[in-house]
Amino acid sequence: MSKHYLGIDAGSSFTKFVVLDESNSIVFQNLVKTLTRNKDEENGILKSINDNYSIAGIGATGYGRNYYKNANVIKTELYCASTGLTELYPFEKNIIDIGGEDIKIIKSASNGKVIDFYMNTRCAAGTGAFITEVADKAEIELSEMSALAEKSSFNKELNSFCTVFAKTEVMQWIFDNVPAEDIAKGIYISVVNRIKKIPMDKTLPIILVGGVAKYHPYIKVIMEEYLMQKVTVADNPQYINAFGASLFAKNNK
Repeated sequence: MSKHYLGIDAGSSFTKFVVLDESNSIVFQNLVKTLTRNKDEENGILKSINDNYSIAGIGATGYGRNYYKNANVIKTELYCASTGLTELYPFEKNIIDIGGEDIKIIKSASNGKVIDFYMNTRCAAGTGAFITEVADKAEIELSEMSALAEKSSFNKELNSFCTVFAKTEVMQWIFDNVPAEDIAKGIYISVVNRIKKIPMDKTLPIILVGGVAKYHPYIKVIMEEYLMQKVTVADNPQYINAFGASLFAKNNK
């Protein structure tokens, strides 16, 4: 039986699983919510993986990476993002990873080496959690948010970095009868303006990864407008770190 390699990205919102074959092709991927006491779904995924694939190595990354005691290799999200994305984009680049509770900008070499990196420094401002909580306050369904924002010509942002104060600002927009599509776009503009404040090498191409890139596709359009640069969204952007972890497991011989 051919060998396979499992990558696990235990993020703050979701835990992602990727199984890689010996030719670096993904043969399985899935995810579950991270913060749940019921581990039946996760245990079911792991059992299915072990029943169907000959796992020769396991790599773990993310906030909960140390939870997986049977992992052969443990790496930070920075290294896994750079390694995974370089397999797909083998050139020097900026990686913008918008996760559940942080934003990372990684300067990644053509060989996958992390040259430099920066992170947001003000709690969860501009992250997936920020979008979720502020949108919830505005009674905007996350699944509809991107399509709503696309209809808007709004150009204002939330000024508060703090999620609590941002929700208060959204309440004022609601009192002022600001339409839902304008609020949706205003939230996205706020996220992008947080990203603009993080140092980045503007001479390099930008590749966007993370769950926000997957579930909020219109944010790419706003990023291109406000950063004045083309932005590429990686295929299956929320699985890139797990993919990188599986590559580390494969190469950890």
